[in-house]
Amino acid sequence: MSDRDRDALIEAALTAYRDRDRDGRLVPPPAWWDLPPDALDDLFEAQLLARDVERRTDPDGMSGTARAVLGRIGGEMTR
Repeated sequence: MSDRDRDALIEAALTAYRDRDRDGRLVPPPAWWDLPPDALDDLFEAQLLARDVERRTDPDGMSGTARAVLGRIGGEMTR
């Protein structure tokens, strides 16, 4: 896999959005399955950075992940 392909897969898997299966469980993005094992640590670091940027730009200081979790706790069924 080229570095360009690897970086594209990491970028595709960065989002906080997660699909759900028919039972409502979160599933990893399709790009995650295509990443080589050694790229998963790089993806994790990129996700930490992305969530930090989200928090710093959000008026309430929350990441997309935090909003999704709070929405689920509050009974709001968000995707």
